[in-house]
Amino acid sequence: MGAEAYRSWVRELFAELAAACGYAEPEELARQLQLLYDGACQAARMDRDPAAATTARGPAAVLLDAAPLTR
Repeated sequence: MGAEAYRSWVRELFAELAAACGYAEPEELARQLQLLYDGACQAARMDRDPAAATTARGPAAVLLDAAPLTR
């Protein structure tokens, strides 16, 4: 799987999960989460920081709390 296909798969996964959880704009939330995911992955690689994913949990929670729900 190439990088473009992988990024598309990740975004689609985030959108599917967001829709299943009842978020009103799952595609928009998926794009936001993917940016955060990309940044955490890059930081983990470049900085050799295994805690990058843990650090990203706070901003992810903020995104999830701020996103509108359909229910």
